[in-house]
Amino acid sequence: MYSFINQIRNYIWLKSIAYIVFGLLFLFDPHDTLNIAINLIAAFFIVFGVINLISAWRQRRNNEVVDYSLAVGITQLIVAVIVFLLAEPLLSFLPFILGIVLIVTGISNVFTALNHRQYVNVSPMPFVLYGVLLILVGILLAFNPFGTILVLLQIFGATMVVMAIMEIITSWKLGI
Repeated sequence: MYSFINQIRNYIWLKSIAYIVFGLLFLFDPHDTLNIAINLIAAFFIVFGVINLISAWRQRRNNEVVDYSLAVGITQLIVAVIVFLLAEPLLSFLPFILGIVLIVTGISNVFTALNHRQYVNVSPMPFVLYGVLLILVGILLAFNPFGTILVLLQIFGATMVVMAIMEIITSWKLGI
């Protein structure tokens, strides 16, 4: 039981250190960290694709029944190429779509607030301001998509650092 607790303690510290390292990288250099993450994901698919292709080749060489290794290996290599080539354009296209959706929703909220006043003593102004805020955020997302992604990555990095600090404090307080 004591060794199990020690393993948990070690994993909490390792996870916290990883959170702090990656969090600080995302916080202070989100663009390069994003590129590194994309390359690591592509490398992951390449390594496992090659492993599956070697497995299929060995099965064929030993006259064994070839399972799905060949198809999985080829698919993983194709996914690696797609991730490597298209990850950044796809990431920058997503905020554009979200921005357009927010602009349309904001305009709809403003018109709804102004046109559907049911009660005389209820001001539509909070709903109008909410709609205008949605429109402004939508414009920001639509016309600066990659910059927005970088800000979101910085927020993600700060969150990871805070999570790591909280895990360290919790493990220290609980004596894990």
